[in-house]
Amino acid sequence: MARTLVFRLTTHLAGLIFVALSIRWMWSDFIAFPSMEATSMILGYVSFLLIGVTLLIGPLTAWLPSRFGAACLSIRRDLGIWAGITAILHVILVLILFSGEPRLMIMQSNLDNPRSGWLGLFFQNYESFDGWPMPRWSLIGAANYLGLIAILYVISMLFTSSDAAKKWLGGSTWKRLHMANPFVFILVVVHGLTYIQSIKGEPHTLSDILLFAFAVWIVRIITFWRTVWYRRH
Repeated sequence: MARTLVFRLTTHLAGLIFVALSIRWMWSDFIAFPSMEATSMILGYVSFLLIGVTLLIGPLTAWLPSRFGAACLSIRRDLGIWAGITAILHVILVLILFSGEPRLMIMQSNLDNPRSGWLGLFFQNYESFDGWPMPRWSLIGAANYLGLIAILYVISMLFTSSDAAKKWLGGSTWKRLHMANPFVFILVVVHGLTYIQSIKGEPHTLSDILLFAFAVWIVRIITFWRTVWYRRH
């Protein structure tokens, strides 16, 4: 028990160090942005990277001796917790940025009325009493809805990442929820690509997301077919 606790504390410490080093490493690329906005964008990237890493640990386990399986699953759980923490912090900062004073360095022609408050990310004309608020069905609105779905999944997985939650939900229900991780990764990829292409300029590039996403899926596909081959032979 004590050994497991030490191992998990070590994993969490490694996760914290990774987040801190990532922020420090990327900060120079975002130095032209207001600090809150830069922090929000960097945390979004870090969460994206951590979600991808959790998707790589499963295939990695298949290539390692079975005695490493439990340790890999523990690492995946704890890094998933850090992915959830950074994602929630990213969203909180976005809501703050769209609610008040900080100046957003965005191409405002592509996001109408960015000062309409955070509800303006999802609705238009909601400040008027003439009729019901209309969903924002623009490309950016769709990206915001994808981000909303993703963060709801992330929060659900974050708060059910304990053994007690697994027992309370039941093994099959818990597994179905946490098997949604690849789906969340796709949502995050599309959300990020849309923002990079439509609103944010430098230092963002499509390759920042696409290369890592491509690598994750290639590893998972190769591992899948390797597993199929071994089972058939």
